Amino acid sequence: MARRKNDSSSPIYYTTHQVAGFLGVSLPTVVNWVNSKRLRAHRTPGGHRRIAHNDIIAFAREHDYPLAPELLNAPGDRARILVVDDENDFSEMVRDYLVIKGDFEVEIADSGFQAGFAVARFKPDLILMDLLMPDMDGFEVHRTLRSDPDTRHVPVIACTAFRDPSINQRIAEESFDGFVEKPLKLDALLELIREKLGISS
Repeated sequence: MARRKNDSSSPIYYTTHQVAGFLGVSLPTVVNWVNSKRLRAHRTPGGHRRIAHNDIIAFAREHDYPLAPELLNAPGDRARILVVDDENDFSEMVRDYLVIKGDFEVEIADSGFQAGFAVARFKPDLILMDLLMPDMDGFEVHRTLRSDPDTRHVPVIACTAFRDPSINQRIAEESFDGFVEKPLKLDALLELIREKLGISS
């Protein structure tokens, strides 16, 4: 069983044996990843390796390993969605829907600049990103996320009401993980998020 502190905001830790089972590889393979520092691990006072839940998620996404349902539905751990949009009414509508219908933990950032702080603190599992914002547009935020090893694995779904060939081309060139158009179909958005997170409906 995963080890976790009593504080619900504290990380969940798994043994190397559990990680091997989650990713469908042998125990020596996981040990080799840890020893070569490809997979981040911590040591207990007794010298045992423990790997944080978020580090496993990041590693699996970076190296295209299927995510086991146990990883995405760890006890007491709801998937975290960050909604980045400068229209507060829109963000609040999306947040309320995803919390109620999707049972997600959702936070809002009202600018690209604020998104940077929110990502560092909230550590989202997925980001819904408005593309056209006044201070720092969604393309710039997306490039920043992809350039950082700690965030490049996080799926980012582009969102905008403004569609033209140049926008479509940029979305494709910059490899967003999905696209939704305003006005949103909330049920379709929920299904897309579940698909990107590997969560069955």
